[in-house]
Amino acid sequence: MNCYLPSTRSDSAEVHRQATALVGRLSQVHADFSKWWVVPDGPKDPYIPLDDADAASASIRRSDRRFFKEFPGAESDGSIGVLLTNSGSDKQWRERGNVFLSVKPSLGRICLEISRVSEMYASPGDVVWSLLRALSSDPRVTFANTNIVQMVAEEIMLYSYDRSVYRHREFLGWMGFVHDGLTPAQLPEAVRTEWHGAGTLILATELLDLSSSAAVEQVNRVEMKLAERGLLPLTDARLGE
Repeated sequence: MNCYLPSTRSDSAEVHRQATALVGRLSQVHADFSKWWVVPDGPKDPYIPLDDADAASASIRRSDRRFFKEFPGAESDGSIGVLLTNSGSDKQWRERGNVFLSVKPSLGRICLEISRVSEMYASPGDVVWSLLRALSSDPRVTFANTNIVQMVAEEIMLYSYDRSVYRHREFLGWMGFVHDGLTPAQLPEAVRTEWHGAGTLILATELLDLSSSAAVEQVNRVEMKLAERGLLPLTDARLGE
């Protein structure tokens, strides 16, 4: 799941502040998301609790220094962000579905990845919908989408690459958020729409199975309607509107 917002240059303390506010909203979705740690840089490094502000900020600064040392040509007037997980050990990380939360203010991007969501939760759609609502509660968010990675006929497929409609626009995928108020009558192709802040949460299909032509076609129809309304951002203007 990706959320897009205006990029901002932030130091380590501001990155920590934004990450803390974000996980505070996620913690209301499910007990699994109540506590977060900075992902270790190496196998011998500890998991640092995000709520330890001094240690977490210091870890962010160390990661920044390593990055800018490796890429000296990169812009260095801010932090590159932080990578978090909802687990305090390798064992717990595997048990909770290999969760990552990337918070990158300088890129204007928040990304939440759950590798085994269908195994972890009895109602994965409800959990992901609630996570989407929490992430897009930030009033700066302008767009959000949810990708699916699935093994189909012994081949790993990605909705955004293998099944989406456009190559020059963002995709919506399983569910997402657009910065415009839409009613069900304006987007009848979607299973569910919900006004949320200054925009709309959209559930394109109950279950996005990449092996199901019917499910994929339904998501495609939602994306085409959003594109007609100018609500799927361009990723390559050279390919036209």
